[in-house]
Amino acid sequence: MKKTLSIAFVAILALFSALPIWAQSCCNLPKNATDFITKHFSGYEINFFEKDRDVLDVDYTVYVGNGKYSYKLEFDKKGNVKDIESESRGAALPRSVVPANVLSYVKGAFPNAKITEWSKDGKKQLVELNNDMELVFNAKGKFLRMDD
Repeated sequence: MKKTLSIAFVAILALFSALPIWAQSCCNLPKNATDFITKHFSGYEINFFEKDRDVLDVDYTVYVGNGKYSYKLEFDKKGNVKDIESESRGAALPRSVVPANVLSYVKGAFPNAKITEWSKDGKKQLVELNNDMELVFNAKGKFLRMDD
């Protein structure tokens, strides 16, 4: 009886520890997207996944969470990140997901602000702060202007 319970416990433990890996593989995400999630959100689980097919394009939306924070990630058909948004009110994005030039500018110009959203739109990068300011940068991370 003890042996059966021990085997059942080990099986359940193995199932739950493999859940994040299973979730990534089940979603059929492009390798770039899976690598991005593994690198920047290793302690998070995929809570929801959506593949949006358009006539000419495919996009992926992935929600990740760790019980305390959750984020919405959007990827293009090649798995390149297009948008990262905090789903937890006022929570900052992990610093590792924001390009260094953009992060450096925000830290210098708005030392008390948190970056809650980053997106790439063509040749521009857009950043939203927890004070509702929107900043626009070029593709290399040079500050262009503020929107409000």
